[in-house]
Amino acid sequence: MAANTIRSRKFFCCLPVRLGVFVLSLLAMVGGSFVAAIGWIKVAQLDKNPLEKMDEIALYVHAIMFTILGLLSVFGFIGALTKSRRMVSSFAVALAIHLGFSIASGVFTLYSMFKEKTSDAVARCLNETSDAHATAETCRTAVEVMKGIMIGIYVVTWLIQLYAYFVVERYVDQLDDEEMANNTVVIPRTVEQISAPQITTYGSFGPSYPFSAPGQAFGNNIAPGSAVPGLHRAHDGSNNV
Repeated sequence: MAANTIRSRKFFCCLPVRLGVFVLSLLAMVGGSFVAAIGWIKVAQLDKNPLEKMDEIALYVHAIMFTILGLLSVFGFIGALTKSRRMVSSFAVALAIHLGFSIASGVFTLYSMFKEKTSDAVARCLNETSDAHATAETCRTAVEVMKGIMIGIYVVTWLIQLYAYFVVERYVDQLDDEEMANNTVVIPRTVEQISAPQITTYGSFGPSYPFSAPGQAFGNNIAPGSAVPGLHRAHDGSNNV
């Protein structure tokens, strides 16, 4: 079985997973590098624009996370071009790690958002807004809407990342099948071997076998009606020894 006989796995019902890995790795490589560059620029400006300790830690984590994603996406891109299982598998690991950090940071952000009192959020909204007609009720509505939007953005982002990981993992499985097929040794039978008659051991005992000729088998050399020594016929017609 050759590699080209392996059925290509699909995503979105009809697209080959190899194309998906190629596009995902390209997007992750460009997007991850861009976000990582912005993160490291902000890290370099911490002396001039200091942040709170938790925000500074989150900035470092995001910069490192997207740097790793951008670097390992290069392996996914090259692996999709060269059909290298090891490189594509490294890209799948990068997506899994990135998804884990994304979920952890998202949960922490949502927890901090919902932990804050609504009154404090409304007061901060009133202090930061430039609208002179803004009221407490307007800010309260904006805060509630923002919480819902943030939840939706994080959930959709996690689902997209999870699906991307499954696409890459399916391509890794396809490369495993192709590698196994390439390592499988098939010994073809020639036309002579297929058309050759099957020879059995008893076929060698042809007419030369001494007791296979007519009249040469045991008992066939006695003429009809002749007596056999030691065999007597009883009065009832049966033979007795």
